[in-house]
Amino acid sequence: MHTLKKFTENIGWLIIGTIISNIISIIVSIVIIRKLKVEDYGIYSLFIGSLSILSIFSINGILLALRRFIPEIIQKQYFSFHKSLIIKLYFISLIVTFIIVLIVFQFKKEVGVILNINQFEVYYSIFIINIFLYLQTTLSQDILSSLFEQKFIAITSVLGMLARGVLYSIFFTNLTIDLIFIIEALCIGVRGIPSIIYLFIRIQNLAKHKNSDINAEEKKVIQKRISRYALLSTANEIGEGGFSQVSDYYFISAFLGPFFMGLYAFPYRLLSSIFSWVPIEKINNIFKPYFINKYYEKNEDPAYLTSMFNFLFKIYFLFFGMLIVLIISYQKLINIYLFNSKYLETQLLLAVVLFFYIFNALGYPTHIIIEVKEKIEYTLYAKVFAVFNVLAVIFVLKFTDWNLLGVALATGISKYLRFYYLYLIIKKMSKVKILLPGLLKSSSLIIISGIFMFLMSLIDNLFIQLILPMLVGIILFLVLYRLIKPFNNSEEILLSNFLNRFSIKMNVISKILALQHS
Repeated sequence: MHTLKKFTENIGWLIIGTIISNIISIIVSIVIIRKLKVEDYGIYSLFIGSLSILSIFSINGILLALRRFIPEIIQKQYFSFHKSLIIKLYFISLIVTFIIVLIVFQFKKEVGVILNINQFEVYYSIFIINIFLYLQTTLSQDILSSLFEQKFIAITSVLGMLARGVLYSIFFTNLTIDLIFIIEALCIGVRGIPSIIYLFIRIQNLAKHKNSDINAEEKKVIQKRISRYALLSTANEIGEGGFSQVSDYYFISAFLGPFFMGLYAFPYRLLSSIFSWVPIEKINNIFKPYFINKYYEKNEDPAYLTSMFNFLFKIYFLFFGMLIVLIISYQKLINIYLFNSKYLETQLLLAVVLFFYIFNALGYPTHIIIEVKEKIEYTLYAKVFAVFNVLAVIFVLKFTDWNLLGVALATGISKYLRFYYLYLIIKKMSKVKILLPGLLKSSSLIIISGIFMFLMSLIDNLFIQLILPMLVGIILFLVLYRLIKPFNNSEEILLSNFLNRFSIKMNVISKILALQHS
């Protein structure tokens, strides 16, 4: 069911939806950042960022379990069981969300005092509708993604973004934090409510397909596996919150106030806007069911895990590396001309945050191996580094004058330690390891291209600063790729197949890079 053709078709829809949505999203982000005071932007960032924290406690464990087991259940054609499972987990998530919202509402006054945020009670009361819509939309669209329904997701996302653009243009002159929350809720509803309805229609139709009978004993075993995986994932995701910039927001607001929280939030917002052009999280969520399916097709061959791991690692490493040097080359121009130098003092902070982004390239394929092996408990053990992060952030804010740079370093180091620990675990558990020649070749490609791009950005001419870094980066990457060849022959064949499945135009890229063909 999860063929390469189906996989690449859905990547195509994902890219189309991302391009259209991001054009509007970036414009809206610029409007919000320019319109709000730094302090208000900090409050806005804390609330919007808190959605990810709330999802950790309510739906993330369920999402991870469904991503892991939906491909397996569908591959075995247990369609009726699939339907009942999704409905059951969906309503469990709704109940948990209600409980969490109620607890925070009960203590909203105390929370506002701790975070130094005036009118917190008013903001939170308005924000409750955002919480419910966001969490149920995320759950619905994530399940649809596992069912390879990127076309529907792309269409609803574009409609939601169009509504967002229209509403912000109408209310531009009167924008306030509470009005922004109302606008965001309406836009989430535009894409979320159709997703929820379509999901239940989709699983209902799927249940009508020819079913393979699942006996009571096997059903019990699968339910036990799913329950264990979901519970461990939830505990794991709770610890995950200790690694995010959102957890940093709470401590910065409590110790330094909303103004500094706004400064700290800006680099992350900037990076989020840029990285969203290639939705790496969503692409990774499509990679997972595809490679898990292939792993079972190959009778759980350990050699396949190693080849899959290194293929994905190099793709992510090159992606993050080249995008990071591009951001460094253009970050000053972005700050001056898009944001009126309002956040110019955050340049060094941005560089620190960017440095640690590269380690995500190790995290994505590592987590796929852990999910395949159903060893989610090791990610739970890795949460000891989240404790380290929280203690380090508190120490920096209370006992040093490192302030925001110290917080970024503490969070970045803790993420690196977590990723490296998990890599050592899978290396010992499944003999998967990074192949050094591929890593050295990829690093050389990034470093050489990055040095020349940054040098071009230092030339004191606006036109050259706008054009030359990008142009030099593209030319150097293409030339060096053909010389260095970071992918081996089998990886190039797989990469070429992915590219060629999108369209004939992608075949041009294969020829430019001189990729091997099957």
